Amino acid sequence: MRTILLKILSITLIILNISFAQVEQWRYTQRLYFPPEDSLVVRPYLSTLASDGTLWVISSRLLDVNAHNAIYKLAPGDTVFTKFIDYSENGDSDTLTGNIGFLRGITVLGNTLYVVATQPYPKTAPNTVSATYLYPNFDTTQVIKYGFGIQGSGYGSFNHGAAITKDSILFTGISFGTTFRCYNFSYGWTSVGYGSYVPPPQYVMEPGGPDQGGKSFIRDVALIPNANYADTTVPFYTSRNSISSTQLTGGIAKWINGSQYDPQTYDPFRVEDFDFFLQFIDPYPYGIDVDQNGLLWVAGIDSTRRWVKAFEIDGINALEVYDLPSQFSEDIPDPNGAPMTSPCDVSIGPNASTAYVIDMWSRAAFKFEKQVISVEDEYNGTLDYSLEQNYPNPFNPSTMIRFTLQNQSNVKLIVTDVLGNEVATIVDENLPAGKYTKSFNASNLPSGVYFSSLITDNFKQTRKMLLLR
Repeated sequence: MRTILLKILSITLIILNISFAQVEQWRYTQRLYFPPEDSLVVRPYLSTLASDGTLWVISSRLLDVNAHNAIYKLAPGDTVFTKFIDYSENGDSDTLTGNIGFLRGITVLGNTLYVVATQPYPKTAPNTVSATYLYPNFDTTQVIKYGFGIQGSGYGSFNHGAAITKDSILFTGISFGTTFRCYNFSYGWTSVGYGSYVPPPQYVMEPGGPDQGGKSFIRDVALIPNANYADTTVPFYTSRNSISSTQLTGGIAKWINGSQYDPQTYDPFRVEDFDFFLQFIDPYPYGIDVDQNGLLWVAGIDSTRRWVKAFEIDGINALEVYDLPSQFSEDIPDPNGAPMTSPCDVSIGPNASTAYVIDMWSRAAFKFEKQVISVEDEYNGTLDYSLEQNYPNPFNPSTMIRFTLQNQSNVKLIVTDVLGNEVATIVDENLPAGKYTKSFNASNLPSGVYFSSLITDNFKQTRKMLLLR
């Protein structure tokens, strides 16, 4: 009898293993609030996460003249932000005497907060200049100020966004030359003065070309956490809005081949994705972040997006990996998602299992958590088996291949040449029903015609691809 029961139990476990799969899924867990007394003057813009889990957010007058330039913080476990400093109340935003015209960037390293701002234009007209404030120990009484007419060099332009390397080199977008700039905040590197820019004055222009009329700039910068930016193979990313919805100069740029100590050698490349999600229009800031796994997170602020997605970057191709649940997403609305109307930035926790999204026009923040759940592999929707045409096509050297599975299946996705020789196996495993996007890199193959084939137990489809070098 015991033997029979053990066999039944074994069969049951086998059935369960076949029927269920472990998957990672992001879930909306909490709405976070700014102080009620600031409900009419807070306008969230960009955010950053400290190593202790504190979320820092800047409120900016940049897109709302009635808003205050202020900084808020949210300690772990809190649901209401605390005001750290309000420049509109302490006089530092005064148009004739202050240094803070618009807050434009925020980042943190260790126990120091870095804030990037443009100075009030009437004060410095006809020049457009910037400032950077440091708050050691997160203490407003210890503030150290750098900027045009203050101290340090290289602040004679509008700066946008902020990210800092582990070696204390600050990266920010600048209006001058439609590019980025690095500033040295390391006492250990003496070739450049502390608080000053890393020469030359202008680096390589962002791939969208020159700005026209002060409308299209790099708005945010994202670095890989704890990466070595003295290594020329380590990339960083910028986001840029377009001049208009028809003059598409914006998007994500991947910068590589340079270093924090020689930033003029960086080469920028426009990142492309299958669905043109990253072809931004004119609103901004399209905040970005990179998590510990190297995934690029993007906040789609405009009314044609209203989503926050994570992408794996393969070469210059972006493969969507996650989509935070959003009630009003223009891609995949989720009734159980966050009520995001204008997600302007996203900050990912150090373990890549917590995400915070700040929403400009909702004047709120939203918390998401990644959970491992068991789901039925058998999909009960209306999916059909299909293999889509690769994108881009022609390609060099990487392309993306999307396919759909109606049911859980043993799947092979292969690439063959014109003689039928298999040159690459992209997928060879059992997969649940759903939609998939895979990257194919043909850097070791000559130019020519190739074929991608999706093969399951009861389905096969082939697509023609063209590799041009």
